[in-house]
Amino acid sequence: MSYAPESVVGEWTIEPRQESVFARLAEVWQYRHLLGYFSTRALQSMYQRSSLGWIWMIVRVTAPIGLTSIIFGGVLAVDPPGTTPYFLFLLCGQAIWILFDRSLQFITRSMERNRRLISKIYFPRLILPISTLSPALLFLAILTLVLFGSDVYFRHRDGIWYIPLHPRLLLAPVAVLISLFFALAVGFFTSVLQARYRDIRFGLRYTVGFLLYATTVLYPLSHIKYPLVRWMVYLNPMESAIELFRFSTVGAPLEISDATLAGQLAAIVVVGLSGVWFFNREEAASVDKL
Repeated sequence: MSYAPESVVGEWTIEPRQESVFARLAEVWQYRHLLGYFSTRALQSMYQRSSLGWIWMIVRVTAPIGLTSIIFGGVLAVDPPGTTPYFLFLLCGQAIWILFDRSLQFITRSMERNRRLISKIYFPRLILPISTLSPALLFLAILTLVLFGSDVYFRHRDGIWYIPLHPRLLLAPVAVLISLFFALAVGFFTSVLQARYRDIRFGLRYTVGFLLYATTVLYPLSHIKYPLVRWMVYLNPMESAIELFRFSTVGAPLEISDATLAGQLAAIVVVGLSGVWFFNREEAASVDKL
């Protein structure tokens, strides 16, 4: 009878699971190689059974923006501040909003869509919400190309670069990160609840649709005359991302104060840490419901 050498057998150390938020984040970093796998899996699952494939994604993103531009910019004559054409004003807001909306939708269904894999092997479940940001980032890439293509068109029409090369463009990635972090912060709650109650995603669509009108995506903040509505906008953390992205690209003036911006960013951090805590506490029980 032969035995494996001691160096091969090694030693196993069994430690109690650490329940703190930062321990869970450290565990995600330890298993970070799985992020690429689940990100690719999320991208491949989008339109793999449709005959037109990725064409549907491009149409699905761009067609509503064109229609909204005709209604609000043409029919209702919404006038953005400065000389920026309404289509560029709208497109900047929609790019960040669609990033948030699509991220939250994919995050919400991340555990449900991977239920078979979850029931077979162990890995940090927190990886699933984070990895499903990849389809939304692809939407953002498409809208970014449309945005700069539109700027070329308006340069040819008006002789003006509405998105010039300027140091403030460095703030655009900051706006993107704010949108992603807020989607993750909310998604940590909704992904666990969706595993238990399958109608969470339907209610979420109506809630996010209402939140759209409490954000200055379709109109500038200066058009809001009622103080109550203005306070709804000030309390909406997505407003900071929209304002920063417009300022960094087309140079639209920031219509929120520094204190409001800081308060919204602080709210995102608090919701995010609370979401990780809630996810860590409830994900095991939610897996049993899948």
